Amino acid sequence: SLLKPAPEHVGACIRPCPPDALPFMGQIAGFSNAFISAGHNCWGILWGPVSGLLMAELILDGQAKTVDLAPFSPDRFLPRAKRGGKGRKMGDKPVGEQW
Repeated sequence: SLLKPAPEHVGACIRPCPPDALPFMGQIAGFSNAFISAGHNCWGILWGPVSGLLMAELILDGQAKTVDLAPFSPDRFLPRAKRGGKGRKMGDKPVGEQW
């Protein structure tokens, strides 16, 4: 309507995308039964079938057989010393829940 002011900010189609534009797919380090398949950006609907297949292979068989998931590792941006383990830390000090 002409009587309503224009919005100050407009945004749409915000999609999750890691810095390297590859999705996170695999087992979450430090947890025996936690897996993730996310961050597919605008290609999520196209990646859906193969992502489902890969995650099913990983969860049921212990590894994906169709494609090597190493490039999609959920912990690829973490420093090596911080990969795995449980709970949250601030530096070396445990904070939050420590399962």
